[in-house]
Amino acid sequence: MLIPVNLGRSFWAVFLLWLGVLLRPEGIAAQEVREFMDLQIHTTMHIPYWFFGDGLEYFDPEDPPKLKNKHRFKNVNYANFLEDNPGARIFVNGTILPELIASKKRARRLTLEQIRYVNDFADAHPDKFVVARTPEKVRRYVHETDKTIFIHSIEGAKRLINSAEDARFWADQGVAFVTLLHLVDTEHGASGIKPGFLGGVINFKGTFKKLFGAAKKRGLKEKGKQAIRWLADAGIMIDITHMSELTRRDALDFMEAENIPPIATHDLFRPIQQHARGLSREDIRRIYQQGGFIALPLSGEVLEPYRPEAPYQQMLEQLDRHCTGSIDEFKFTYQAVKSFLENELVLSNYQEPFSDLPEAQKVDWAIGFQSDFNGWLSHSRPRYGERGCYEGRPYPLQQLEVQGLVHPGLLGEHWEVLRAEEVDLEPIRRASEKFLQLWQHFMDHRQQN
Repeated sequence: MLIPVNLGRSFWAVFLLWLGVLLRPEGIAAQEVREFMDLQIHTTMHIPYWFFGDGLEYFDPEDPPKLKNKHRFKNVNYANFLEDNPGARIFVNGTILPELIASKKRARRLTLEQIRYVNDFADAHPDKFVVARTPEKVRRYVHETDKTIFIHSIEGAKRLINSAEDARFWADQGVAFVTLLHLVDTEHGASGIKPGFLGGVINFKGTFKKLFGAAKKRGLKEKGKQAIRWLADAGIMIDITHMSELTRRDALDFMEAENIPPIATHDLFRPIQQHARGLSREDIRRIYQQGGFIALPLSGEVLEPYRPEAPYQQMLEQLDRHCTGSIDEFKFTYQAVKSFLENELVLSNYQEPFSDLPEAQKVDWAIGFQSDFNGWLSHSRPRYGERGCYEGRPYPLQQLEVQGLVHPGLLGEHWEVLRAEEVDLEPIRRASEKFLQLWQHFMDHRQQN
């Protein structure tokens, strides 16, 4: 029997919908999202820093760029690597400003130029890319298209958030979150200074205070509190990454008092990386109990242990294989944070094992990731070959294993390698849903003016 075209289409639509419901993992609602979501990438670094080379450009597949994992000052964010990316369906693009910027007008112009650059790129390639300005749009694009999705964020709010009107302006551009501080102390508070010469030189003002007895003054400033309140009232999340220890503690105190959930998109885990950028157990406990969540940087270079606590040092020494600066650094820190959340915080909150929680509650304990490509850093070295730790070639052969995390096109291999080593990646996939729920919470609590 012939089925009329319209009726046939309706039949198949209903059938596919029914099949999707049938195959959906238990406890996951129809419009929930479980995608690998990169919580910050910098495709527009060439706008504040011309020497990076333009991001979001296509190269000739017959003549690809020669890239290495040591790419601190070189663009790797080619459009070829971002479209149809199995390792990240959603990319949060972070705008960046020169650290010593002094002009409010220039700060706004440069930030707006970066946002428009991404918008224009997506508009020029509508079959592959789209910009989502609300959590509802993200859900729609995930479930109704195959496009790579961009979300806007701002890393470093120096000279940008000077009033409630400023915050509302950025909300109107679709900015989901603002990382209040970056590499230097500002009118908002103090930046965390990592060990090493370079960090101290870049943030010379903060280093001077730290060395000459003014460390107690390196907390959250009144303008920082105002900015947090203005951003929250505008429906924008606040990222406490890059804050000094005192500024972070002050921010958590203030946000708890104001009932504002915090996020930390790319700080470290102090029991393993024991310096100013490391979140303590208490920091993490407060972030999650205030309704927020954390994400870890992906780079093995960034995640190398620094004066780890004795139990973690012992764990490292007892590992059969651990290649310093490689994907092993993410694996070790991620599993340590996951264990802390699930075996300590969850048990103390619910008095039952994490595995027994319903899926909706597991989302609240998600752990995100942030690649930070073109964010002033290099990425994980390979584990095999001349620049790796081991001789020979792995099987199956992965480019990641012999070249390192050279560009965002290898994010899929990053997850494949970890899966093959039986690393549970569900907390990372749940982070996309947690992010959208939290963003929606902020938008629902916007102050109407």
